[in-house]
Amino acid sequence: MKYCEKCKANVVGTATYCPLCQNKLVITEIKDDEIFPVLPPTKDRYSLLFKVLTFFSLAVSILSITINFLQPREGWWSILVVGTLGCVWLSVVVAIIKHRNILKYLLYQILIILLFTIFVDYRIGWYGWSITYVLPIIFTGAMIVMYSLSKILKLETGDYMIYLLLDALFGIIPIIFIGSDIVQTDIPSMICIIASIVSVTALIVFEGRNMYHELKRRLHV
Repeated sequence: MKYCEKCKANVVGTATYCPLCQNKLVITEIKDDEIFPVLPPTKDRYSLLFKVLTFFSLAVSILSITINFLQPREGWWSILVVGTLGCVWLSVVVAIIKHRNILKYLLYQILIILLFTIFVDYRIGWYGWSITYVLPIIFTGAMIVMYSLSKILKLETGDYMIYLLLDALFGIIPIIFIGSDIVQTDIPSMICIIASIVSVTALIVFEGRNMYHELKRRLHV
């Protein structure tokens, strides 16, 4: 550290002259403190938990496959176990990547859950419950949740409109299932279709101009 005899002030740094009076500084025996102290690296508090969960997932997967291999008569149920863990980890990855955009994260989670339920339904013999109940219920619920979150979080129209529109369009998919007569009951699908049509109509009527400009901006038209 240096000292200005005229100003009677200590000066930190490598300056030769006092910044106040321009008098030459005198070197003292006092050691300079770091202007920008080096912060010790902080240990990620989630790293241990992440490692434990990774080990647990791998251990359960290996154990399930081993037991299933030794007793194949019970069917290949280990595929469902591994698939479930894979779905959970995929959801975690999506949550980490899309944590700043909750609506996009919600849309991705919906697709992950649907694919997983269809896979499980297929593996256990295809009873059709995945497309009869799960798909229409999830899409209908997602439309309600997305709209509610957009109001609770006070999002701008452009921030939620595209995802709500996509979800509403996905909700019309049950028309194909009803037309193909592959669902056990039409009621959940009809509710989903009606909710989707109402959502799209409401967007066009109340947010038509904003929706047009948002689509134009995103498609670079």
